[in-house]
Amino acid sequence: MTGNVLVAGAGSSLARAVAEGLARRGHGLVLAARDAAEAGRTAADLGLRLGVPAAALGFDARDAAATAALVSRAEAALPGGLSGVVVAFAAMPAQEEVERDPAAGLEMTDVNVGSTMALLEAAAALLAERPGSFLCAFSSVAGDRGRRKNYAYGATKAALSVALEGLSARLAPKGVTVLCVKPGPADTAMSWGLFPPGSPLVARPETVAEDVLSALSRGRSVVYTPWFWRPVMAVLRALPAAVFRRLPV
Repeated sequence: MTGNVLVAGAGSSLARAVAEGLARRGHGLVLAARDAAEAGRTAADLGLRLGVPAAALGFDARDAAATAALVSRAEAALPGGLSGVVVAFAAMPAQEEVERDPAAGLEMTDVNVGSTMALLEAAAALLAERPGSFLCAFSSVAGDRGRRKNYAYGATKAALSVALEGLSARLAPKGVTVLCVKPGPADTAMSWGLFPPGSPLVARPETVAEDVLSALSRGRSVVYTPWFWRPVMAVLRALPAAVFRRLPV
């Protein structure tokens, strides 16, 4: 993998870990986040420490048209254009909040499905004629089965997983890798307070980034991270609905 990569959602610790891993492999970076100043500081740090070209952009993931426009803005931000796009933004209100306030669920769907797909389609149109390029988006193990504790969020990630599968089928003949990342809980602001400190179920962002970069280098279409979520979710998917409904998850 070579060339410049747009990382959308660069304010998250997962995205920053992936961005640093890409920079260590020689990629130029265009970091996009709601807080453009923060993205600029991260870009300056990675560019200085790792000797790669780096730029920063601001965007609001609640605006699908503006999110899609990130692709053309990032294409022009650094010489040589883009060879990859990483989508790592999402909204995750509590399930109870969505049940109380339908507007919270609609806004989450706009971000996790509408804006994400707008960006991916714009990126696919650009990269389709660039063999060796890649698209990578963060879905979640939550999208593999509807759990009572987060089925609203899981539904948005299930939609994204299906869309990425279709994009992979569309772009694979053109030599473009499309990677669907399915992390379990990670040590991020989004999951803060949901698990006890030191829980083995909570992954370090650096671990997730290593798994993502390894999967991209091997041309994988799906990666569960950490690895143990693949067999765990395989078991959960295989359970009959009558059994699954009784689980306290």
